[in-house]
Amino acid sequence: MLPSSTRAAATKVTSNLLRRTTASSLSSSSSSSRVSTIIFDVDDTLYDVSSGFTASRNGDVIWRYMVEHYGFESFESARELRDRYFAIYHSTAKALTVAQAEGHFPPGAKTFDAKHMSQYWVDNLDYDKLWGNHHADASLERSKRAKREFGAALARCPAQLVAFSNGPRDYVIKVLDHLGLLELFGSGEGSSSKDGAFVWGVDDVLPLCKPEPEAFQKIFDKLEAVALSSGKPAATTKIIPEECVMVEDSMKNVRAAKALGMKTILITGSKEEGRILPEDAPCADDPAVDVAFATVEEMVTKLPGLWEDPPVFEP
Repeated sequence: MLPSSTRAAATKVTSNLLRRTTASSLSSSSSSSRVSTIIFDVDDTLYDVSSGFTASRNGDVIWRYMVEHYGFESFESARELRDRYFAIYHSTAKALTVAQAEGHFPPGAKTFDAKHMSQYWVDNLDYDKLWGNHHADASLERSKRAKREFGAALARCPAQLVAFSNGPRDYVIKVLDHLGLLELFGSGEGSSSKDGAFVWGVDDVLPLCKPEPEAFQKIFDKLEAVALSSGKPAATTKIIPEECVMVEDSMKNVRAAKALGMKTILITGSKEEGRILPEDAPCADDPAVDVAFATVEEMVTKLPGLWEDPPVFEP
């Protein structure tokens, strides 16, 4: 259970967000389906959970990191601590930050650094695992072609595209680049198309993380700041949660997004193999879920309204 102070803060943020949306939601009957922003989770959302990539990253790779850099005695002791805290926070960066703050790192361990862990993942993960366990070149090419076609379709979507992950930013950038999707979340300004201007990782919101309401609020604030810096009038830069779509695989995060008024797309995965948090497994029948797909690519054909101008959400 969350501490009373955290619950109070979450309630305050939620109330503020709801107040922000009331005027706009009452101003027009069409506002209930209007979309300005689509926010994508990354891990097990923009690639399939059954690929095993997440299980590898949060398995032997992170345990090795904890042993090598923080003095854990064994993979087993590293796994026990990381898994215990990850079950609470759904973010390895926050899990290890809190675990150390609560005195559970080996004596004399240096201070945990999310950016250092991110660079370790950048340098040591097998990113070809993102495509799954293919046994034939033809199967691998089909997966890559499907992702290219999905990226090309998203590039035509009029909504603002955002990536928001509980993974650290540098790692998230590497994943998006390997999938060929990074340019979708850039400024689109010439050579800066891969600048990741609309990519935010957990280190951009720590000590917060999804599903905390304040974490979402930080992203809304950052989006408003980017819009203001581009010269848009202040009156047009407010992010209205009801006009945002959250694309997620985590039920905790889907429920949090829905509580803030957002529209929700649940990505269930083609199969459950590789899921590291079975207790947070997708539930398409949950009332917080507006629509569910096995793979993220399905949103192109099943939600064509997102490609209208202006975009609309019509499941």
